[in-house]
Amino acid sequence: MGWYRAQEFGFDPRRCRGIHVGGCVAGRRWPRQSDWDVDAHAHNTDHDPWFGWICVASERSLFTASRRPTRVMVHEYAHLLAPNSRHGAAWQEAITALGYPSEAEWHRPRPLRRPVRLRRPVRRRAA
Repeated sequence: MGWYRAQEFGFDPRRCRGIHVGGCVAGRRWPRQSDWDVDAHAHNTDHDPWFGWICVASERSLFTASRRPTRVMVHEYAHLLAPNSRHGAAWQEAITALGYPSEAEWHRPRPLRRPVRLRRPVRRRAA
């Protein structure tokens, strides 16, 4: 458990106030059982008093073997660059500008496919 400064990741400290490891900086119970697949989250809504913080469940999500920020960290930083946008157009633009266009593509909304209704042949009664 601990915290890191934004500069250690090459992030702009005016956008990222810090990175908290081992839970949520706001003291929320996280990760919960239902969040088993969530490695990190960003406090990126205007009304959040912890706006600008990235929370990471484990230190293994911080850096690659070559000491660069992981895809998870860049993903969360993009949320800070595009506040209040979830995975919308502003976030997709930010993650693409950071060099991860495939991440934007992965989160692009996909059109809903309507199930194809097969028509049954109509039986005609003999007259």
